Amino acid sequence: MPRPLTTPILQSALALLVALLAACSSPPPRPERSLAELFASRAAEDAAQREVGERLLATFVKRAEAEAREAAKTSRRSRATIDLLIISGGGDWGAFGAGVLKGWGKVKGELARPQFDVVTGVSTGAMIAPFAFLGDDESIERIVQLYRHPREDWVSSRGFFFFLPNNPSFYALPGLEREMRTALDRRMLERIAAEENTGRGLLVNTTNIDLGQMRLWDIVAETRKALASDNQEHVYSILLASAGIPAVFPSRGISDYLYVDGAITGNILYGGRVREEESLPAQWLAKHSKLPMPRFRYWVIFNNQFRFPPQVTQDRWPDIMTRATIMATQTSTLNSIRHLYAQAEIAKLKYGADVEVRVMAVPDAWIPPSPGTFKADVMNELADLGEQMGADPSRWRTESP
Repeated sequence: MPRPLTTPILQSALALLVALLAACSSPPPRPERSLAELFASRAAEDAAQREVGERLLATFVKRAEAEAREAAKTSRRSRATIDLLIISGGGDWGAFGAGVLKGWGKVKGELARPQFDVVTGVSTGAMIAPFAFLGDDESIERIVQLYRHPREDWVSSRGFFFFLPNNPSFYALPGLEREMRTALDRRMLERIAAEENTGRGLLVNTTNIDLGQMRLWDIVAETRKALASDNQEHVYSILLASAGIPAVFPSRGISDYLYVDGAITGNILYGGRVREEESLPAQWLAKHSKLPMPRFRYWVIFNNQFRFPPQVTQDRWPDIMTRATIMATQTSTLNSIRHLYAQAEIAKLKYGADVEVRVMAVPDAWIPPSPGTFKADVMNELADLGEQMGADPSRWRTESP
């Protein structure tokens, strides 16, 4: 007679069975759409994005005009300045960018932290951008504290078989979603929506995984609509989608599409797709040949290093994929930063524009104190580093990397 299973063995077998069943569960399939329908949808999205871009550019030109006329009234020698803040992705290294913003608040004089005319963010930069857009010390302290106090439940594995293809992602983000709702509460959202008629811009990038392209969001307009319909979750979905590393973190369904990390299609959002003849300096000369053109200052916070420290990478797919994916994003960001510097040079030479580009990045020699992601010691050291560098204007790089 076979020996009966002991209670511990039976319990283990049942637990394994439950885990297997949980791992095999999957979200309901999305409705199929014909290729012709998808192509038509992409064409419609392209047209809608062009319209948004044209509207935003017209709004920024109008704001620049108002600032230039006000400066002309104040003094013949004064010149309006348009400040654009660009915050990159970088995962938990966003603690650096949050620290830079806080330290920057200590700077006085010409290079003091301004009220930004436009703020853009991608991935972790999208999480920081709303607080930078509001720009007061209290708002910036909120995002600094969020990065300084990562919770254990920020990232939650989907079980022992998290890697199976039926899972929507390796991890869920219950704690991070909760913390974002707490930090960016309704009062903060109302302050963002109140900026609608000022001409200031708050923009983030996501990737439409269905249509295979980047998707820009006007967060001021989206926040206004979300509050009017009592649907704050819409704003959180956009910001979390921008930070949703494909397969690792959840994608976000917004309307008819799935959205993932904006860094896949552009780790910084700086107007690189705008044609040179449609740029703000070109439009300015065409309309205001006698009114002094404002000075344009681009401030780029790169939540990463220009060059990673070298390492011996083990010949295993997780190690190779992790290293290669980060390198791909880092390299594309560097190329975008170089493109921004090139755009500035063209504007100077062709239109006589006064364009400044400054970049602050994690120093190449910095080494994380411990391995892993969302580690409190790493994030606090990055926040400390950011505060120190942000408080020192000489740390802004003015030459292309």
